[in-house]
Amino acid sequence: MNAKKILELKDHKIYQIREEAVVFEAIEELTKNKVGLLIVKNSSGDISGVLSERDIIRKCVSQKKDPQQLRVSEIMTPREKIVVAGEEDDIQSLMNTMNEKRIRHLPVFRGKEMTGVVSIGDIIKNMLEIKDYEIKTLIEYISGKYPR
Repeated sequence: MNAKKILELKDHKIYQIREEAVVFEAIEELTKNKVGLLIVKNSSGDISGVLSERDIIRKCVSQKKDPQQLRVSEIMTPREKIVVAGEEDDIQSLMNTMNEKRIRHLPVFRGKEMTGVVSIGDIIKNMLEIKDYEIKTLIEYISGKYPR
């Protein structure tokens, strides 16, 4: 299974926010949509970064900055530091990248076009479904439902 297939199996809407928005708006957007990452866009509509729950906690809350005054652009992870995946990256590669980089979300690209975001939850869900299928197949094989 690859990133493209994972995105096909889920609602791969891309949640975004403007870089000039205040952090409190981002918190509302994250909460309303039950997501952990927003894609940040500049005034031209280009991706300028990402904003995660972790960014908010580390760069706003822990430093006691006011989320009503602080701009998203001040605490986002800038585009050049974003870790991304390609649509053809397999599930093991996605998981390894997240583990090595200690991140929970990977924006997925086809060339220069962003096609969605894969979360660690998406990966775990799909890995469990694969394992469930393998277990079911092995049980059926052992119990004689398949010719040997």
